[in-house]
Amino acid sequence: MSLADGNLPLLIPPNPVNQDLDIMRLPTITLADLTANDEYEFGARILVVLKGLVFDVTSMKEAFSPRGLFEFYPKNDITYALAKGSVLEVDARVGGESGLTDREKENLERWFTIFKNRFKIIGKTDQVDQGLYSN
Repeated sequence: MSLADGNLPLLIPPNPVNQDLDIMRLPTITLADLTANDEYEFGARILVVLKGLVFDVTSMKEAFSPRGLFEFYPKNDITYALAKGSVLEVDARVGGESGLTDREKENLERWFTIFKNRFKIIGKTDQVDQGLYSN
């Protein structure tokens, strides 16, 4: 099974932690905030951005830590990387949905569903689509 399948067993079972969430009331956290703030370094909270939302992935510290499968994801917008099915550093630093194929956009939607059901959303970026999250 590849990352492009959007189906990694390590992200299952879902844990619906974001029910009744009003994303527009969440604090805005920019990528600059993430990269400049030591609070988000390994050992504290591990945060990633996906489709404009900030997810706390600390519960899977091993996967998101150095030498873990997703070692280049923390403190980055991983939207592009997940859509592409990539764990490469170069893709983890691209961010956004620009240039994605229809198939990659479908893959991204599967990953977004996994993330919103598994990890707590703790903030939004200024790039979040107001209609993005609905229960």
